[in-house]
Amino acid sequence: MGWRGGWVVSLLVVGVGCGGGLEDTEAEAALAQEPTQALDPSVTQESFCPPTAAATQRVKTILPPSELGIPRFAAAPNSFVDFRGALHFAVNFEDGRGSLWKSTGTEAGTTQVKDFPAAPTFSSNVSRLTATPTQLFFQAPDATHGHELWVSDGTGVGTRLVKDLTPGVEGSSLAHLKAMGNDLVFFREVFDEAASATRHELWRSDGTDTGTVRLRDFGPTVDVSFLDAKTGNAMLFFVRELEGATSLWRTDGTASGTIQVKRLDAGPNTYPSELRATATLALFTLSESTGLTELWKSDGTAGGTVRLASFGASRVVQVLGALGTSAYVTTTSRTTQYMVIYRVPLAGGNPTPVVTLPNDYAAQGSAFPRINAVSGAPGGTKLFFSVDIGSNSPAPTDTQLWVTNGTAGGTTLLRRPLSLSDEYGSPVYAVADNLVYFSAPDTSGENIEPWVSNGTTGGTRQLKDIAPPSVGASSFPREFFRVGSRVFFSAYDETRAGQLWSSALTHTCAAPEVGQ
Repeated sequence: MGWRGGWVVSLLVVGVGCGGGLEDTEAEAALAQEPTQALDPSVTQESFCPPTAAATQRVKTILPPSELGIPRFAAAPNSFVDFRGALHFAVNFEDGRGSLWKSTGTEAGTTQVKDFPAAPTFSSNVSRLTATPTQLFFQAPDATHGHELWVSDGTGVGTRLVKDLTPGVEGSSLAHLKAMGNDLVFFREVFDEAASATRHELWRSDGTDTGTVRLRDFGPTVDVSFLDAKTGNAMLFFVRELEGATSLWRTDGTASGTIQVKRLDAGPNTYPSELRATATLALFTLSESTGLTELWKSDGTAGGTVRLASFGASRVVQVLGALGTSAYVTTTSRTTQYMVIYRVPLAGGNPTPVVTLPNDYAAQGSAFPRINAVSGAPGGTKLFFSVDIGSNSPAPTDTQLWVTNGTAGGTTLLRRPLSLSDEYGSPVYAVADNLVYFSAPDTSGENIEPWVSNGTTGGTRQLKDIAPPSVGASSFPREFFRVGSRVFFSAYDETRAGQLWSSALTHTCAAPEVGQ
């Protein structure tokens, strides 16, 4: 199924500085002299009032009561995308049936587009919804062709199989689905029995059989990372020779526009990880067999693909993202188990520490913190992120929601704990600089429900108590996704199933609700 090394190497221990690792004492000294970073006054952000419990309602009952007996594993709407201004999503029933749905946010406006009979394997769900301006691509199964590429115009009659890429009922393994104008680019992964390895084929589709063509076969001697980014008018991806170099590639959906951007490292055993991207910039780390970890940026061009910093082997590094003229990363000492946010100039220059995050469990041997989720509104001036504090068991000791604007004074703990389960991680979804959705225990500390925050501790509160005690008392919300003036999500409720819910957003703030 291809190279999945990114998560493994993201836990390498790193230090800071192109000339060697920065010791803990040096970091503390630099932190004490840290200047305040001015925010870009030219950035304008849409703002929303915190949604109310009354404006947060189930949109429609779609699924029957779950038979699994475990609410967090119950089937629920998923794979949310915005297609032509309406939510489109997948529903995969526990009996094996699948379906494509759409919603305008009302019960009457929530309808099934196309249903698919029970598939022979669990992996053959309706999945990987990817919208272009005129077409919605996705994968779905049927008895004749297996799990293949489909396309829809949002109507039942306009939903059809694109192409039987792997003839017969076997189905195809597709990855990296990205919109390129009105077309789709994607990788098809094929097991090469002669080489006993996976071949990675790059394809483009205009939604027709004849217009679905292979652009390039990368062969069985290289691996394509699971990481990708849509930057500008191209998809960026990583290709690693099995015993050699790692390179950044790009494609604009044409054969001539599929090129190697830059050879990043001669290898072997060099892996990219920690990819965060905006519409114009990708940030990622490159971990080498020597123990060094490098921070890179790329705009999809050779000249714009630059190593920003090199980190030593005493700390773990994770990428938060970019704000204004700087990239932000965290480095965590393996010995002290403290996490520090660093600022790295995008134009070049030495990383500088911003703030050290507290770790109440640092004296314990297995309390290593890591970034679990990051979200920022496009063009925003803040990043919201969650931090998990490890333990001796699979479940974390603590989970925390933070916000930062790139300064020490603007880095704030908003809520703790979030979910403490090793089977359900709290999602974090920023709608704007002043509004983020996430999940956390209610005031009892037991029941996981949806929460919102305006980026301040006083403006962080539970949104609604969705699941009553009779059904297990936790709604396990997920799939937060904004379409227009609504944020949709899935939640387990009194129907004993995961259903489609939404919050209406407004720009006119009402008085706070009683009890909130």
